[in-house]
Amino acid sequence: MTDGEGITYRCEDLQNLTLAANSCELVYSSLALHYLPDIAPLLATVYRALTPGGVLVFSAEHPIYTAPLQQGWRLDENGQKSWPVSHYQQEGERISNWFADGVKKQHRKLGSWINALVAAGLVIEHVDEWGPTAEQIAANPALDEEKERPMIFLLRARKPA
Repeated sequence: MTDGEGITYRCEDLQNLTLAANSCELVYSSLALHYLPDIAPLLATVYRALTPGGVLVFSAEHPIYTAPLQQGWRLDENGQKSWPVSHYQQEGERISNWFADGVKKQHRKLGSWINALVAAGLVIEHVDEWGPTAEQIAANPALDEEKERPMIFLLRARKPA
């Protein structure tokens, strides 16, 4: 996406990722971590790789989105859409038919995400449960339904200096 100096892009199996200690000022992941059955080993790897004060920034599917065993909007008798939040407390594998059929992902409660980061030694600095603005909906009307529930969350955590 850029060829800026000091930026390295890597595409690897996150369950077997190795990074040199204190080698990264920033680690970024977009919509990938919810596919990992166990995020603790990766978070430990990232923690070791971050320099003191280094930052992890990632997005993942929101637990409200991943919770139902069958994801999909429900319509009431008035045509009002709602997203059922069922099986929220039961963490584990979910099968999704989104871009492809039979995609395996992991549902974790928001507290489990946060506690995994804390257990790895990271300090949470910011969490955002994304929803579109009125301007974004005006520019892309398909985003209108996304105002009803968060589909993703974004998180920034830092390794203590």
